Amino acid sequence: MSAAVQFRMLTLHYGLYQLAVAMALGFAGAYLIQGGLSLQEALSAYAALLALRCLLRFAGLQLVRKAGYRRAVFLGALLAALQFWPMSYATHPFGLAAWLFVVALAESLYWPVYHSAVAVTGVDGSRGRELGIRAAVGAIVAIAGPFTGGLLMQHVGAVANFAIAGEIMAMAAIPLFLMRDFDAGPVPGAGQSLRNIDSRTFAIFASDGWMSAGMHLAWPMVLFVALDSNYEQMGLANAIAGIAGAAGALLCGRAIDRGSRDKYLMIVSIALAGGLLLRGFSFDDKFLVLVANASAAAIMALYIPVVMSHVYDRAKLSGQAYRFHFVMEAAWDLGASSGCLCAAFVVTITATPSLSVLPALLGVLMIYVLMLRQRLSLQVENKKQI
Repeated sequence: MSAAVQFRMLTLHYGLYQLAVAMALGFAGAYLIQGGLSLQEALSAYAALLALRCLLRFAGLQLVRKAGYRRAVFLGALLAALQFWPMSYATHPFGLAAWLFVVALAESLYWPVYHSAVAVTGVDGSRGRELGIRAAVGAIVAIAGPFTGGLLMQHVGAVANFAIAGEIMAMAAIPLFLMRDFDAGPVPGAGQSLRNIDSRTFAIFASDGWMSAGMHLAWPMVLFVALDSNYEQMGLANAIAGIAGAAGALLCGRAIDRGSRDKYLMIVSIALAGGLLLRGFSFDDKFLVLVANASAAAIMALYIPVVMSHVYDRAKLSGQAYRFHFVMEAAWDLGASSGCLCAAFVVTITATPSLSVLPALLGVLMIYVLMLRQRLSLQVENKKQI
């Protein structure tokens, strides 16, 4: 199986997986809010999930070592599909605890191996184009998924929507099973995984997690409340946002392959900061909420190829892609978990839900500074070699 075919299989998996996410998991926070949890309680639940995911990741090392990378990511995707049964009962304490555990277990296994696969597969010299295609697929899925999910949640019910999404996520595992195995380097021991960490990239991932706590976890719940707790309106708003994100992904991916990543890094950082400010102060105006939601999706379509192309290149150059992503996913979990708690604290002291996204500004600033310093240090190293 050629590198191009491997990439296509991985992209097919990604499209199906993200369709299930957009149809159901995108409404998870809203479902918890409608079930009676406050925004602070829902954010605290996400913080607990992320902390548990960070710990369970170490338990999966032995399974990855025995099963191999392809089987491990396949099993992780199947486990993720099982989450939709307890998710239907997540408005009750025991159901919520079961859902958090299943999600943490599945994703602790799935995400490090998935990112390792992306890092080591694909055609050389086409990282930006490939990430742009993947992001565009995700953006297109983000049109159909929320629209369909919103209609199902509002008119058929959460249980039916979650069941359909679970089936789609199970189907997403099939392309992973059909792939040939890939070499992501040796599987480290628990202690070995924590030695000689790429500290700057670790900080980038932690900052991305912190930003995502506001951008991707707090904001959907804020959006749901701002749209009168209506699933259909929320789904339509996110479908419109998906349209805004599709074009930017391809544009930015091709620019990365032409060597324009640094220029786009500044543009994206400024745009992200502006988008977060707009979200933070738009809660009382439904029109501004919709504008903020759509504009942020377009910006994220530019952001993902810029940052992740850098991260995947670092992972591939390390020769130990799985170990690299194992550690970096832990950093993301720590950043996102603490970001959720900070967002909950902001809501508690201000009583204004939309302000929960503003701490994410610190993550944007840190990502820009850290990536800029990383580029400058690499330039210095290259000059010394010359």
